[in-house]
Amino acid sequence: MASCCCSPVTWIGTCNDAFYFQVVSADTGVDEDSFGISKRCLNYWVRSKDNKFLLLNSEQQFQVQNLTSELLCQPDCKVKIQIYNNLDMHYVKNEGKNMVACRGETDAIKRGREGMAVMLYVENEGKKIVVCGGETDNIYPEKMETLPEEIKGSNHKALFYMTKLSPANTFWFESSMYPSMYLGFEPDGFNPSLNKLVMHNKAQDEVDESCQLILLKNI
Repeated sequence: MASCCCSPVTWIGTCNDAFYFQVVSADTGVDEDSFGISKRCLNYWVRSKDNKFLLLNSEQQFQVQNLTSELLCQPDCKVKIQIYNNLDMHYVKNEGKNMVACRGETDAIKRGREGMAVMLYVENEGKKIVVCGGETDNIYPEKMETLPEEIKGSNHKALFYMTKLSPANTFWFESSMYPSMYLGFEPDGFNPSLNKLVMHNKAQDEVDESCQLILLKNI
């Protein structure tokens, strides 16, 4: 007798003449994401609403401060945003008269929390210094030789969901490890002229300008 090799799926939606669905684990009945590194890596300056820029300082910590045009050319001020694709997103695409089954090739639609899965890092002395979220509102840098090629599960200390907001070039970044925690800025208590990168707890529909990161393309 032939066995049936099928898995239950959850309908997601449609985009660009394709039908998207999520495979549900046959053992647990729970949707489980996994992510694979994309060929897309974006280069930006990250600016706060008060015109300060994110950089990696000489102590290998992320801070936010006013920068001259000369300093903006330094590699420690250029933030790379590595995109990750959802490997468990399946879709059926209309190719002329044929419907073609595909898997894990898009980051256009994501189940659950809004946004595109990304990691943020700065290159320093041949290493990648990656933005990671801690247990509280703490953000810390972690040095990596290479970024992970694949992430099992939907929670990772360095994975954030990047969502575009209505103001031009403005985004927020929600932690995949800590839902409702967003990258944001707050004054550094030791130096009023500086801000530091932290995570803020907020509702998805709550307006919090300190969590609005402005991305400016650099070369």
